[in-house]
Amino acid sequence: MHALKEVLTVIPKEEYISFFENAKTISPNEKDILYFALALKLNCGIWSNDKRLKEQNKILVYSTTEVMNFV
Repeated sequence: MHALKEVLTVIPKEEYISFFENAKTISPNEKDILYFALALKLNCGIWSNDKRLKEQNKILVYSTTEVMNFV
């Protein structure tokens, strides 16, 4: 757990909750709305193998294979 804390940054929900309504319209799955809200706040993509998340065109979604190709 200590090693994870060195490489991860926890962002409080209050910092990206203003993106929640927009994320609701983008996310193909209700359980992923907060991930989309955070991606909107940070202007970044999402790493997921859930193919349904790629059904939208606002946030880039990278599979593990695609992430591995970055290295």
